[in-house]
Amino acid sequence: MKTFISEVPQPKKQSIIQYFLVVIVIAYCLLCAVKGGDFDVFLDAAQKLASQQNIYQPPFIKGLQYYYSPLFALLLIPFSYLPFVVPEFAWLLLSSFLLYRIWKLTSQYFNLTVLSQKQFKWWGFLVFFLTIRFLLYNYSMIQMTIFLMWATLESLALVEKKHFIAGGLLLGFACTTKLLPILFLPYLLYRGYVKGFLSTVFFFGLFLFIPALFIGNQFNMFLLHEWWVIINPTNKDNSLEADLGTHGLVSLIPVYLTETHNKIDLKRNFIDLTPQQAFFITNLIRLVFVLGTLFFLRSVPFKRNTDKLQTIWECAYLFLITPLLFPHQQKYAFLYILPAIIYLLYYLLIVFKIKDNSRFSLLTAFSLNGLIFTPFISSDLLGRYAYDVLQHFRVLSISTIGLCLLLAVCSATKLQSKLAYTSST
Repeated sequence: MKTFISEVPQPKKQSIIQYFLVVIVIAYCLLCAVKGGDFDVFLDAAQKLASQQNIYQPPFIKGLQYYYSPLFALLLIPFSYLPFVVPEFAWLLLSSFLLYRIWKLTSQYFNLTVLSQKQFKWWGFLVFFLTIRFLLYNYSMIQMTIFLMWATLESLALVEKKHFIAGGLLLGFACTTKLLPILFLPYLLYRGYVKGFLSTVFFFGLFLFIPALFIGNQFNMFLLHEWWVIINPTNKDNSLEADLGTHGLVSLIPVYLTETHNKIDLKRNFIDLTPQQAFFITNLIRLVFVLGTLFFLRSVPFKRNTDKLQTIWECAYLFLITPLLFPHQQKYAFLYILPAIIYLLYYLLIVFKIKDNSRFSLLTAFSLNGLIFTPFISSDLLGRYAYDVLQHFRVLSISTIGLCLLLAVCSATKLQSKLAYTSST
């Protein structure tokens, strides 16, 4: 006997599923907002700014340091007088829409006509499966990563369409809010978008000093100095991160080069260097990843790129290295792997479609490396101690470096040739 759902016409069935998913998302946003998260820290900073307090010094709500700009705190002042659950719920709803927009912006770089409907659904499902862990971190902690990624991708799309002012304004605001998107500034210049670059620099500087109109120039300059003190990469606190919970090169490299301690009593370092020597080597490795961008750009400076696959390939690398290069990165920042995951899964679908000889070796390497990104890696499933051991040895950072290597192997040039083969068969 047929069930009710099987008797529903296909378009209507899809609508029912979509409405159901929307309801689930809204309900989850409300649940996260009621519990509260890091957005409490942002709103608390806004309240402190309204009373002319130093937003970068204790006391902090929940004991968490505020790492964002004075402008961001200023913009939140009107919302800080509401019950925190209201702006946090609104922010999560906005983040949900921006997440959908990220998918649309990213997928437009690919030729979707070569994928069957089944392949397209598998593509979307596997992207979701490999990033849901980081999505949940961002929702439960009410974080900014989704906004920063969207703002970067949207601004790049605007600049490519020669909307330089709008693109520069958006990217400049994102950089002012938190410095993570700033890696895309030299990228714009290298790719010959000089107007987009200059527009971004202009708005970046403008947004730094706009708060002076409301809080006075002297107090704004004081806050900018205080902000720089805590985010300065050469700051002692940002040179070696031994505790659990932080990820990236600053938390990965030094702990294997010098003796450090946290609550997990397992030796990590295979050599005993001084912290200063370990930090020097870390900066050299940072430089290697920065210079690695040239491998992905594959052209002389100031030459615009007309190949969409090349664009998303090189941008995926920039997103990947962002949480690796910056200090004090938490798990939620590794949602920045999303463009690389989208690209690599598309690449795998194509190599399997044409039965390429490398398909099984690539799948094996991707699967083994990608295991750490799956929702199976959680304290609920592994147990708290086993999960903390993985954090202790910085497995997330290591797997992200693995994604960089896989991305380098699966170049846009190779993908173009494989797509050309699909067209000829």
